Amino acid sequence: MIEELVLENFRGFRSLELKGLKPVNLIVGHNNTGKTSLLEGILLSCQAGEVAGLPGMFRPVQGRDDLRYFPWLIRDRAPNGTATLKCKDGVVEKSFALTDQTQPPPAGFSVPAVRIGPLLLWWGGSHRRDAIGRVVSVQNRLPQDLVSLIGKVYRKRDGEEIFQKLLAKIDPRIKKVRIDPGVDKNNDGIQIVVDIGLSELLPLAQVGQGVYRLATILADIIGEKTDVLLIDEIENGLHHSVQKQIWTGLAEMAKELKVQIFATTHSGECLHAAHKAFLEREPYDLGVIQLFRTEDGVQGRLLDKEHIEAAIEADIELR
Repeated sequence: MIEELVLENFRGFRSLELKGLKPVNLIVGHNNTGKTSLLEGILLSCQAGEVAGLPGMFRPVQGRDDLRYFPWLIRDRAPNGTATLKCKDGVVEKSFALTDQTQPPPAGFSVPAVRIGPLLLWWGGSHRRDAIGRVVSVQNRLPQDLVSLIGKVYRKRDGEEIFQKLLAKIDPRIKKVRIDPGVDKNNDGIQIVVDIGLSELLPLAQVGQGVYRLATILADIIGEKTDVLLIDEIENGLHHSVQKQIWTGLAEMAKELKVQIFATTHSGECLHAAHKAFLEREPYDLGVIQLFRTEDGVQGRLLDKEHIEAAIEADIELR
């Protein structure tokens, strides 16, 4: 689990230091305060060697990456054209530096360097253990896409048992989950169906949008080994009435699968729902990362339970 993160001259951050990160972290702030940039920094800290795939992970692809994306990973007018990222994952400390190709290696960093467009990525120290970061889309998955995801889960040893156990904790009505091959003559197609005590198994999409969204996230992270889960604008497409259920489910996933979660939101209702969900759990494993813009660039701080409650009472503005 990432416990500490430091970004220097990365994106809009001149200097951002976060200590005491939690198993589940909600990133809040006004528009253009760097919420998505922070997710990019976290993903890069997990798997720096995968930086070439970073464009398009969270943002629409526009033009050539070497011209329109990579040059902006280093903060405008940063000293010596260098950005650094440091993170502490248990006893493992990792550090990376991004430089313009015209710059020499920063002090304390050594080869090998990875060339990414006009930049070089340098590793510091001797660590070679990466956390596996995974970006999960908040777009609604079509039923046939969910079939493929859950099929991948069921091919893993114990995958089916883990998936059904966690889904039942999220919604106790669910007794079992099955892949229904459908009836060809009716052009019905393959469906995911669940037993909730009715005379027939019900299509998962009919159980509720909260359960359906959680099932797609759960299938994503069981089907592909995941250490750190990243979700941008988690509230998109969700009615406020199911957001507490979403956070209860994410909390259960973080605990059972030992996955650390970082999610962004623009919604005060989403923050309230997360707080209510974690109030019902022991320990309270939610951290809120509040980002805000100052004359010096984007700053941030990590709020614990006491400060989260104070922020909610003060009706913190997120947009």
